[in-house]
Amino acid sequence: MTRLTKDQIAFAQAMTIKQRRVLRTLAMWPWYMSASERADPELYELFRNRLVRSHHAIDAGGLLSWGVTEAGKRIAERMEKGLL
Repeated sequence: MTRLTKDQIAFAQAMTIKQRRVLRTLAMWPWYMSASERADPELYELFRNRLVRSHHAIDAGGLLSWGVTEAGKRIAERMEKGLL
């Protein structure tokens, strides 16, 4: 299991409501990214802090989808428990 870095924990503590909701949702299931989501600097911070990742969904015609990383899943679990 991947350890969370100090930077990831600090980022998680300072996340906006939008970032928290997106991370919690992605912890439940991945979804396809829209162009506006890819261009959103607030959501890009989730990528920069390695809490989410993206990949091309071949079965969906190559659309870009995204989901949580192991670190993102651990942070979402901590949020659910009220630890962050």
